[in-house]
Amino acid sequence: MKKTTIYKTAIGKKRILDSYEDYLKTLPVDFDRCYVQTRFGTTHTLITGPTDGKPVFIFQGGNCINPMTLSWFADIWKSYRIYAPDTIGHPGYSDETRISASDNSFALWISDLMEEFKIQKSAFIGPSYGAGIILRLATFLPEKSSLFNISGMRVL
Repeated sequence: MKKTTIYKTAIGKKRILDSYEDYLKTLPVDFDRCYVQTRFGTTHTLITGPTDGKPVFIFQGGNCINPMTLSWFADIWKSYRIYAPDTIGHPGYSDETRISASDNSFALWISDLMEEFKIQKSAFIGPSYGAGIILRLATFLPEKSSLFNISGMRVL
């Protein structure tokens, strides 16, 4: 069976991952990195913030690298425990498996991540495609999200 890829060329994939690493170096905080096995494949996740901080998942925009999205929310890194998974099937280090955005697949993917990190409820931030992912969670597993105010923003 032929392995499929989201990238057009190996050189393109290398450039994206090199950009990911370069962008990560510009962020003024250290991140832990881990790989989580989900029912849809392996998910690379960046984690930062105080271990006792309220959890916040940040989802990248579609076809945007995760460190770029994280840079937009730097104000909350010191107060909240940030979990930033590379969206599965999008640029980054997660498996390249595309999952459906029209059923409960993304909700189940998030549920798998929350289970791995032993999080019952969380706040979520996601621009663009990331917001769509959060809507899938709100639709299929609303009990996983909590409302609280982060730096003047209302989030699910």
